Amino acid sequence: MPDTIIYPTINLYLYDLKEGLGEDDNKITQNSQEFCKKLSGNLDEKTLTNKYQHTDADIIQLLDTQYHQFPPPLDGWYYPLQIGDTYALQVNYSGKLNPNRKYNDDVQDIDDKPFLHLKQEIIEKIAHQTGSIGQTWVLSAKLTTSKTDSDIEKIAQECYSQILSNYNWRLDLIGKGTLLGGTLFQLWYRPENHGLNGKEFWDKFRQESYHVLIWLFPENQTPEEMRDNLQILYYDFLRLFQYRHKIIWAYYQSRYHKLLLKKEYIDIQPAIRSIRELTETGKSNRVNLSQLQKTLNDHLINLSDYALALNYLENQGRTIEVNLKNYEDRIHDMIRKYPGSDLEVIDKFSSEIYGKKYHRQVVSDCQNFQPGLTLLENMNSTIQGIIDLEQTKSDRALDDTIAIAGIGLSLSGLTATAISVQQPPPSSYHNFSFLTSPVFVLSFLPSAPFLIILLYRLFLSRKFRR
Repeated sequence: MPDTIIYPTINLYLYDLKEGLGEDDNKITQNSQEFCKKLSGNLDEKTLTNKYQHTDADIIQLLDTQYHQFPPPLDGWYYPLQIGDTYALQVNYSGKLNPNRKYNDDVQDIDDKPFLHLKQEIIEKIAHQTGSIGQTWVLSAKLTTSKTDSDIEKIAQECYSQILSNYNWRLDLIGKGTLLGGTLFQLWYRPENHGLNGKEFWDKFRQESYHVLIWLFPENQTPEEMRDNLQILYYDFLRLFQYRHKIIWAYYQSRYHKLLLKKEYIDIQPAIRSIRELTETGKSNRVNLSQLQKTLNDHLINLSDYALALNYLENQGRTIEVNLKNYEDRIHDMIRKYPGSDLEVIDKFSSEIYGKKYHRQVVSDCQNFQPGLTLLENMNSTIQGIIDLEQTKSDRALDDTIAIAGIGLSLSGLTATAISVQQPPPSSYHNFSFLTSPVFVLSFLPSAPFLIILLYRLFLSRKFRR
């Protein structure tokens, strides 16, 4: 005999990034446009951008009313929010109301694939879009008869198969627990990498991954009690899943920036060799200052790119840390509010297997790449030092030239003076008799101390340069 359920419902929790680190107004506007597409014209993008884009409030209700109801006979609604730097959208859908426009609590055969139909209609409602950060599907229904644990798991597996075709229950199942009298299963399907990395992989991941909770209520709860229990958890789930998806998003963004850093680190290896060669060359030969300045400019670009990528990596680590703490706090608050529930299945995400592992990995990556930044900074300091040294050499050489020229000019002046007063004038350029003339001797004596000091300075500069 086929299994039956009452009031199957899907709540989709979807998240878009409103504003990422370093994004300009054009990108922020594009983010809001992408989010508005998911509401089938029920949220005006221009109004959203002008009214809420630069608002720093933590939580903003984006509609004039809390929920936007689907037109009858559809039983469902939208609930869009802005939570900090994130857009959040909850879509609730339970199919059609009964002929009296009331909740349809008729018994339904699970083999008729009610969750498949609900999912397809929700996807139509959100224009076949996925969240830029992620989404969670919460499937719920009331059982019609008393079931064993194995029977309940079998029904949950059938529900899961209606959401995802290429699933593996054993691999995807994180665990099960209880919440407000219902049995709760948590599953997570993650697509394979297939050689993709960075942003390409994230685009594939966010579109194909499925985070699913299946919440089956016992036969002794009335449909109204089940709906009340679902409503109690709306906000807790909305915030909890936001933290979860921010952690996962930040982790995979960190993989992209790690890839950039690895590439930058490889690219600077030839630069390290060139600096060593320049250093060796500078010991014995003059260095081309123009070439050295070009090398410095090139490496300043490398330093800037590396420092920027490392800063993004560190920022993702902080994002994981903050949202992991928020996730843990929310779970502890839920445990306090819902005594008698077993929420370990949800708490697992913040354990060593997922959230904490992600955080440790990013922290470790930052520590591993930090020496690369120090190396680049030292390289640029070395190049600048060589440039300063070569410039100093050039300045000294110029001073020496001026000193020699000064000596020559002084002697030339004395010589010209002596020759001009010598009578009779020398008859040949080889006649140096003017050197013994009283005029030359008397003219030379006042200048002699200065010329001696100049020659001594020239001697010292030559000596220390060697």
